[in-house]
Amino acid sequence: MVIGPSNVGDGVLMSPVVHEVRQAFPEARLTLLVGERARAVFESDLRIHRLVSFEEFDGLVGRLRLVRWVWRLRPDAMVDLRQTILPLLWRPWRALAYFWPVPRRIVHMRDRHLWRLQRQVQAMRLRQATSDKGQATSEWDGGSLGLTNEEIASVERLMKTWAVDGQTPLVVISPGARSHIKRWYPERLASMADRLIEECRAAVVFTGEPDEAALVTDLLKTMRHRAHNAAGRLTLRQTAALMQRARLVMTNDSAALHLACAVDVPVLALFGPTDPRKYGPTGPRDRVIRRRLVCAPCEQPLCRFHHECMRFISEHEVYAAAKDLLGQGT
Repeated sequence: MVIGPSNVGDGVLMSPVVHEVRQAFPEARLTLLVGERARAVFESDLRIHRLVSFEEFDGLVGRLRLVRWVWRLRPDAMVDLRQTILPLLWRPWRALAYFWPVPRRIVHMRDRHLWRLQRQVQAMRLRQATSDKGQATSEWDGGSLGLTNEEIASVERLMKTWAVDGQTPLVVISPGARSHIKRWYPERLASMADRLIEECRAAVVFTGEPDEAALVTDLLKTMRHRAHNAAGRLTLRQTAALMQRARLVMTNDSAALHLACAVDVPVLALFGPTDPRKYGPTGPRDRVIRRRLVCAPCEQPLCRFHHECMRFISEHEVYAAAKDLLGQGT
């Protein structure tokens, strides 16, 4: 049993754990307990036998039902990435080790615990593990997300309706983010997308969650060239399959960033108020653009000044980086 987080991005970040558990115990019946938003990450994952959300156990009575359900489930092993009390209730005589100075006790990754994690374990990157010859060791074409053949095929069908073939460079752009101060400016994105289409002969697809569909629609109206709108039209896992098909994914600091990393595609990430050392991509083909300011990264929900951390990121700089990652740089 794996207990996971609530948000989409955190759900993607825990996907390597699901992959490693399945690799270590290929015959096990894997139960996943996560928040409703994170559930979308694993909705059709064939590696998981049972997917349950915390929202099914709302309220005090619901929490008591959750404890009883776990007790009846009697899992042989439990991986808790959420810091709940369930392990203590599950096998208290083992969970009590948490309160003693066990040499290899690893706690939840929060800022105040980073030193402990860095001392005891090597950083686990979201990228697929590769062999010495550079070949992926995972049996899943969908990387750590375990995308199904149907999810991949649905994107191929979509590509045909858009008349995008395998020779055309595909660029996926995700303009949204949960916090508005983490978003780069839509008008600059539109202008840059026009340049990618005109100068790089790229096909551009904008993605986003259903509540970001209006943002993408308004952005497309300002463009001179035709781009494709997938915002709110694909499941999260289909979006991952679309990204896997891309030559480049461009995002803000959002769940889309982690999704792109999970399917091992080059990422161009724009960072402002958050710290790319903690949340940014780590692959050799990735690029982070940020402004080094006294106030950034502030990690605050509201900007005290004039959004300089994102406003000072120029369209020219982003376009040059995108062109370089597409292999068309000078």
